[in-house]
Amino acid sequence: MRRKVLALLLAVGLAIPATADRRRAVEKPATAAAASDDEFLRRVTLDLTGQIPDAATVVAFLDDPSPGKRQKKIDELLVSEAFVDRWTLWFGDLVQNVQISNNAREYYIGRNAYYTWIRTSFAANKPYDAMVRELLSGRGDSFESGVANYVVRQIQLNGPPQDTLDNLAAHSAEKFLGLPALCVSCHDGFAHLEQVNTYLAKKKRMDFWRMAAFFSKTAARPQPANLPENPNVRKFDVRDNPRGAYLLNTTDGNKSPRQPFPGDSNVVEPAFLLTGETPRAGEDWRDAYGRMLTADRQFARATVNLLWKELFGRGFVEPVNSFDLTKLATQPSDPALLESLTDSFIAGRYDLRAVLRTMTTSDAYARSRRDRRLPAEMLLDAIAKATGVPFRFNVQGLGTVERAMLLPDPFEGGRRTPASQFLDNFGRGDRDDVARSNDSSVIQALALMNDTIVTQRVRRNTAGSAVGRVLAKTSDPAAIVDELYLVTLSRRPTAEERSFATGYLRGGNLAARTEDLQYALINTSEFLFY
Repeated sequence: MRRKVLALLLAVGLAIPATADRRRAVEKPATAAAASDDEFLRRVTLDLTGQIPDAATVVAFLDDPSPGKRQKKIDELLVSEAFVDRWTLWFGDLVQNVQISNNAREYYIGRNAYYTWIRTSFAANKPYDAMVRELLSGRGDSFESGVANYVVRQIQLNGPPQDTLDNLAAHSAEKFLGLPALCVSCHDGFAHLEQVNTYLAKKKRMDFWRMAAFFSKTAARPQPANLPENPNVRKFDVRDNPRGAYLLNTTDGNKSPRQPFPGDSNVVEPAFLLTGETPRAGEDWRDAYGRMLTADRQFARATVNLLWKELFGRGFVEPVNSFDLTKLATQPSDPALLESLTDSFIAGRYDLRAVLRTMTTSDAYARSRRDRRLPAEMLLDAIAKATGVPFRFNVQGLGTVERAMLLPDPFEGGRRTPASQFLDNFGRGDRDDVARSNDSSVIQALALMNDTIVTQRVRRNTAGSAVGRVLAKTSDPAAIVDELYLVTLSRRPTAEERSFATGYLRGGNLAARTEDLQYALINTSEFLFY
């Protein structure tokens, strides 16, 4: 079969293009024409729900003559359960919810509690600023309170407590403010960061320590988890510690020695990095930090930048954690649009669905482009949905799930299973020291062409397969071609494609060539990119 299919791929010019070609496409979005209905439907369904649309949905959408059908479809997707699944994965990536990392241990029970809190928050359409404030002030048993795991995830096991406090300050600044504040945790910005970030070049280590001090009255005390299957597992009790303080004069750990200015105290009092604001009288320090961070315009601006990147493949500021606050008029690719969306996000009370609706109904989003490779989980789920053959993943503490989008972290589903290897090859990362990547590679092309994840799912004898279903329904080559294009590429074939493909099906064993056709469609750049 492989030689025939390769000929089919080459004949219709569907070989996967080089990554550089895709990057060139990204550089000229302004010249793009309006997206067709089928392209728009596939893209917006993937962006908002992480899934490709099914054939019936495609047909209904294409045959709908009403002018407001795109807005209507967006509204349907925004309130779907699949939307919750997709954005739960996104936020899990952002906060790096994972059971085991190089520095910390949430274990699967803490990971599940965190995952459940994230999912419940998105399902309830909780305002994004409220979510972040809950995280920053999270307390409780880490196996029961999901938000407690924000602190647990940043615990530095091999250093003094100040290292953990620094991790919390740096992580919150990077993920929620878009600032690479870690740079000033080891040295002053002056004479180091002028060529990288002129705003942070003016900051000193003391400025960073004062932000880290917001977390200093927090204790994460290890407790026996009492798990019969693993008596060595410890959970954490995250609680307030009135005696806590950020102390200087440390000489061990992962940072250069922390020393006060001559004559100053070695106790650091909290102050917000961006404004110098300090807690109100009697205010819990972490509560104060969450209030200041989410009230600052940079919080809304950084969030809009993250969301824009999710939908368009590139943020207004890249990398997304590299905002230079002295260059807001020049650093973003479109400063006015970024500020306008920031205004809208704030006015809408930090409603993620509302700002995503604004973005997906924009003229920019309606333009034609296929410049992003499907993320690993979306791709695996797209293969399963197109072929009609689902995956089954056993998740500790959560049971069986049938979509990669529902995996709570990259350690689930079996680290050495074919599906997990496939996800790793397509760059899902590990939420620790391997970042998610959407770059293309030869390994990915070979996986799509040779992996049994694809080759077995296009077989007519595989239970539930799309090929088996369509052959059981019809032997008309034209009808078969139409159906496979709809379920695989979310569109009808062009007249030229239908003519070529029906000719191919008529040229030999119908069943075998139907398998070949779906295999070829899955191996197209159109399936892989959106």
